[in-house]
Amino acid sequence: MKKIRYHLMLIIGLFLTTVLTGCFCMEKMEVRPKSLPNATLGNPYYAKIEVFGGIVIDEFFTYHIKPAKSGLELSAPFKFGSRVSYNDLEIKGTPKVTGTISIELSGGTYGTMSCPGRDFKKVYTIKVEE
Repeated sequence: MKKIRYHLMLIIGLFLTTVLTGCFCMEKMEVRPKSLPNATLGNPYYAKIEVFGGIVIDEFFTYHIKPAKSGLELSAPFKFGSRVSYNDLEIKGTPKVTGTISIELSGGTYGTMSCPGRDFKKVYTIKVEE
C-alpha cells in the first residue's frame, strides 16, 4: 500500500511540476509602444521602444529604417557593464524628409529548458510633417 501511495504521489508531483512550469511560459511576447509619435521636419525626435517576453538575442536582431537617409537612427544603450541590451531601444535624430518613415524590427529571444525562445516582428510608421 505504501508503494502505491509513493508512486501516486510521484506521478502527481511530476504532473504539477509540468503544469506549473508551463504556466511560466505563457508570458506574452510584446514590443511596446503600439505606435510611435509623429515628427516634424527639422526638429529633434526621440522615442523609446521596449521588447518584453524574453532576452533578445543580439545576433538575430535586425532593423530597417526606410527611407535610408531619413535622419533617424536606432540605437541600443549599453546595459550590464559593456553589454548592449536589444530589449531597450531608442529612435533619435532629426527628420530630413517629409512623408512616412517606416521602422521594421525583428528578432528572437533566448529559450530556457522549459520554455522555447520566441520570434517577434514589429513595423512602426512615423509621419513627418513640415
